[in-house]
Amino acid sequence: MSEASATADTTDRADTSTLAIDSGGVRLHAELTLPARPSALVVLAHAGPNPEARDDALAVILRHAGIGTLRCDLLTSSEARFADNHHQVSLLASRLLDGLTLLRQQMLLDDLPTLPVGLCGAGDCSPVVVRAAAIRDRDIFATVCRGGLIDLAGMLYLQTLVSPLLVLVGEGEQRLEASNRRALHKLAARKELKLLPASADAPESAAAFEWVARETARWFVDHLPAAATVMTVETPQIMKVMTVSPSSPTLLPRGEKGAS
Repeated sequence: MSEASATADTTDRADTSTLAIDSGGVRLHAELTLPARPSALVVLAHAGPNPEARDDALAVILRHAGIGTLRCDLLTSSEARFADNHHQVSLLASRLLDGLTLLRQQMLLDDLPTLPVGLCGAGDCSPVVVRAAAIRDRDIFATVCRGGLIDLAGMLYLQTLVSPLLVLVGEGEQRLEASNRRALHKLAARKELKLLPASADAPESAAAFEWVARETARWFVDHLPAAATVMTVETPQIMKVMTVSPSSPTLLPRGEKGAS
C-alpha cells in the first residue's frame, strides 16, 4: 500500500475522549478528537450551546487533514442562559487559557502527543481566541475567527498578536467587514480577511458550512510548523500527503490579503 493510501486510511479513524477543565471555581467540559497520526490540534472555542452542524463539518475536514480538535464550551449550562455572559471577553479568554494550560500539561506528561496548537472561534468567541492567542504568543501556530468583532479583544492584544490570523465574514455583513478590516490594520502578524461568496447561499446553509470549514482547514494546514506531515484539503474527497516546509507553495486560493 502506498504512503498516500495508508495515510488516507488512518485519517478515517479517530479517538474521542472528554477533558474536564477547572477554571475559576467552575468545571468546563471539552471533547477531544484525535486522528490516528495527528500533526496538530485545533481548539474550537464556543460559549453556550455547541453549534454542532458547523463544528461537525469543520472537525471532519480537519481530521482528514490529520489535525485533531478540542471542542471547548467556555460557559456552563446555567451561565449560558444569560446573554451578558456571552460577551465577557476577559472571563472567556481566562477560561480558554486554562484549557490551553491543561493541554500543555498533558503533553508534558505524555498523556497527549506533543502537538502544535491552533485556535478557532466564531461570533462572540472571535475576540476571545484573538486575546488568548496574543497572550500565548508563539505557542499558537495559527488562529481563525468566523464572524464576530475582533477589535473587542482589545488594542493591546491586536498589536501584540503574532499568530497568523484569518477572519471569515459573510459577504452581506458590511458592518462586520468594515470593523474587522480596521482592526486588522493594527496587526503586525500575517492576516487575511475572506468573504463568504454569494454562491454559498445563506450563512447557515450546507454550502456555507463547507466553505467555512474548507477555508479554516486550509489556513491551519498552510501555517503548520515546518516538516509537519499533513493531508492537503482541496475538498473532503480529494486529498494527498505532503510535507509542509518554508518553501512549500501556499494552499490558499488567491484572496484579500492584508485587509486592504
